[in-house]
Amino acid sequence: MSNLHREIISYLLSELGCSHPYHVSRILLLAEWTAEERLGRRLTSLTYHCEPYGFYIEELKPIIQSLEESGCIRRREEKKCMEYVCDKPKLPEDVGRILREVLEKVRGLNDVELNRLVIHDPRYRKMLGEIS
Repeated sequence: MSNLHREIISYLLSELGCSHPYHVSRILLLAEWTAEERLGRRLTSLTYHCEPYGFYIEELKPIIQSLEESGCIRRREEKKCMEYVCDKPKLPEDVGRILREVLEKVRGLNDVELNRLVIHDPRYRKMLGEIS
């Protein structure tokens, strides 16, 4: 597991407050696309498993487990979410800029709206192999 992957997930969780992996994964994919447009490369080498209705990130669960084991994530069962409780990670400036931009764009979207934004994007259909 890449340290940058862990730092990006930590950063997103620290910015989102009480959140969950589903929400983080959608924001992360939007950030990957933004990085491809702006930087000519993805932010991570994470593995996305896509279906027409949604996707999951193969490495996300082990990263979150690792953060939990280190004491940086506290589960809030009453709200069915998790909070990042360690110091906010330091990211390379270009990575931080992209993550902040995407977070600003999706602020206030619920899970359904966020997922819809991702799966209706032409880039998602390309990931599914529907268009080239």
